[in-house]
Amino acid sequence: MKTTALSLLLACSAALAAKVPVKSEPISVRPALSTTALPEAALPVVVDARQWAAFVITEIVPHGSAVKKDQVLVRFDDEDYLKKLRDAEAAAASAKLAQANAEAEFATAEKTLPLQLQGAKIKAEEAAEAWEYFKNVRRATEVTRADLALKQSALRLDAEREELKQLEKMYKADDLTENTEEIILKRQRESVKAAEIGFDLAKLAHKRQMEIMLPREAVALERDAQSSAILYKEQEQNIPRAFEIKRLALEDARVTAKRNAENLAKLQSEKDLFVIKSPADGFFYYGNIQDGRWSPGDPSKALTVLAPVGTRRPFAMVIPSNARMLLESFVDEATARSLKTGLSGFANVNGRADVSFPVKTTAVSATPGLDGRYRVTLSAEYPADLPVVAGTTATAQVVAYHKDNALTGPLKALQPTNDGGWEVEVEESDGKTRRVAVKRGMTSGDKVEILTESLKDAQVVVPGA
Repeated sequence: MKTTALSLLLACSAALAAKVPVKSEPISVRPALSTTALPEAALPVVVDARQWAAFVITEIVPHGSAVKKDQVLVRFDDEDYLKKLRDAEAAAASAKLAQANAEAEFATAEKTLPLQLQGAKIKAEEAAEAWEYFKNVRRATEVTRADLALKQSALRLDAEREELKQLEKMYKADDLTENTEEIILKRQRESVKAAEIGFDLAKLAHKRQMEIMLPREAVALERDAQSSAILYKEQEQNIPRAFEIKRLALEDARVTAKRNAENLAKLQSEKDLFVIKSPADGFFYYGNIQDGRWSPGDPSKALTVLAPVGTRRPFAMVIPSNARMLLESFVDEATARSLKTGLSGFANVNGRADVSFPVKTTAVSATPGLDGRYRVTLSAEYPADLPVVAGTTATAQVVAYHKDNALTGPLKALQPTNDGGWEVEVEESDGKTRRVAVKRGMTSGDKVEILTESLKDAQVVVPGA
């Protein structure tokens, strides 16, 4: 049963197979390329701002407009920018004044802080000296002075009493006291009373001096000496710190003033970015050309009045009037491998198949883009009566390969071998077939170039034909 089915299958295959001769004829490889006309060089329109980010359109020339050099292309709203500029000017002026104040304070600190430290040192030394002098000399002197004053007061009292005693004794002997004598006695008695009071006061003063004043002064002098010494030690530490703080404040003021001045200068340098003029005569296009592709931008973010524009990347371009138009195409890997620079061909602008013009490949990318396609650039000789502008599309055909007398055979006749080569099944004169190794060349449609000369005029079997 199996043998019968296999025989039937082979019979069907043989019935479906055809015999085609390997013959000599012209062969050409002409890949068709979908192209877009783009300028060899376009002038990008970009807001090269680094300080100000908000650029909102208030006026813009329509897409595709013919423009003249220095014509206004775009105007942006500068109200908020001018406010920011005024703030920056005020900040720069304020920082400059703050720096001047810091300079003056630092210069004053350089002079006064050493004097303060010197004054604290002198005060500490004087307080210590006063305390030592009091302990070693003056306290004893004050005690001696107080004792002497008390003793003198006591002696004065004794003297007054003795004098009164002598007067009373003298006037008592007379048995008669005259008025004058009575007056003298009275006066002397008063002197005694005064001396007694003076002695009592001297005792109080002596006691106060010994028990209160001298101990209090000792405590005050000792405390003054200690506090002055502590203050001097603090000043020794704090004054250099205060000086360093002044120095750092000055450095900070200088840095702040410099930064504010730089920010102001940068902001001022962007004042002219709110009006963009055309750099040349030409055509104003929205979007940008990069790596052979024109990107008109996101339609949902069209360039219209009140629309924001990003900075530091082109959002439009001016195509100079004399710009050379090239044809740009992106092809798959198989097509790219069949192409090279210097290949000639013809192109037709889409919609004008009746007009052809010569083209030539000027560049073929060796590496694919991010989309896996290869960039191909062609130069063209456009007809004088056929206007071609940026964005015009055309279909080009270039001759990638041509041979007038090539051996060709059907592509389907080639079968791969296990060693990576190719073979065909050739019919012999007796009707039998044999497999023959073959070297293949270029492919054009359903034909393939046969590089094995011995197969000329041979009948090859085409399975399933």
